[in-house]
Amino acid sequence: MSAPANTPTPSDRVLLWRWLAATFTYPDAEIWQWLTTPGFALPTPTAPTLDEQCATFLAIFGHTVRGDCPPHELEYGELKADALYQPHRLADIAAFYSAFGLEIVPEMADRVDHIAMECEFYAVLCAKEEVAAENLDLCRDAQKKFLREHLARWTPAFSRRLARLAGDPFYRAVADILHRAILAECDRHHLRPGNADLHLRPVEEMVDVCGSCGISGAAFPGGGQDGE
Repeated sequence: MSAPANTPTPSDRVLLWRWLAATFTYPDAEIWQWLTTPGFALPTPTAPTLDEQCATFLAIFGHTVRGDCPPHELEYGELKADALYQPHRLADIAAFYSAFGLEIVPEMADRVDHIAMECEFYAVLCAKEEVAAENLDLCRDAQKKFLREHLARWTPAFSRRLARLAGDPFYRAVADILHRAILAECDRHHLRPGNADLHLRPVEEMVDVCGSCGISGAAFPGGGQDGE
């Protein structure tokens, strides 16, 4: 898997974002078989075993929401946000998913702001662009708004932290691919990527929030001004 080309096709972008989603998902046999399929190159000379990858995943991301390298959007920035910040942001992300037909299942064990879920959703938006006819502008506008409001806001800081903390060459390479993918998408949509120096929110300010926050909506949210 190489970094994004200057002019990737929608199919290329779908595969890239699906691949990134898989790399940030706790690896099981099916995921690892897909990531290590011959011809679908890992960014390391030698692929680790599944057991090694599981151990590495837990060492980097931990067993809880708040490890040294949290893979959740809401743990980055907004240091002085009020107590309703987290529920409102989670609801906004869930509304994006709902607007494009993605249902949050009740048994989901993680929050909707997990990096794997956001990458998977962006892959869905790219897939919809690939097959869109009359709604092409809608698909591209959704990509731009989701990048601006969510994915591109925090992933520069996340990828920088991941590259610094990961002793594993696989995840250092993944951090670089994610960072360059975000830069390419921001360039494509004429956006500024988020601040790579975002700090983690203080642990004492965290609130207990529902992981699903599933809400329905006829249109995707995100009404801020473009970061031209």
